Amino acid sequence: MIDHALALLEMHDLPSWEKDAPLRREMERLRDDVRGYQLAAGHDEGRACRKAAQVSERADRIRAFMANKRHGAQAINGWGFASRGHRYEL
Repeated sequence: MIDHALALLEMHDLPSWEKDAPLRREMERLRDDVRGYQLAAGHDEGRACRKAAQVSERADRIRAFMANKRHGAQAINGWGFASRGHRYEL
């Protein structure tokens, strides 16, 4: 799972900040999470497991972003309306 996150971090064909800022923010957070995992792996096994789960969740979210399957404010709510301030295109 950490290897998949590292592969995501090595991608060079990412959209610019202007085109997809949420994806770029998630990539920065993933980079921080991977560093945290690497530090925790040498000291505390329990903390390393929690960080690994966090890295895995964030990597899954990034893959969903890249497949245009957004969650939260970027997605349509349960009634079929776009969230306020966001536009969802099919």
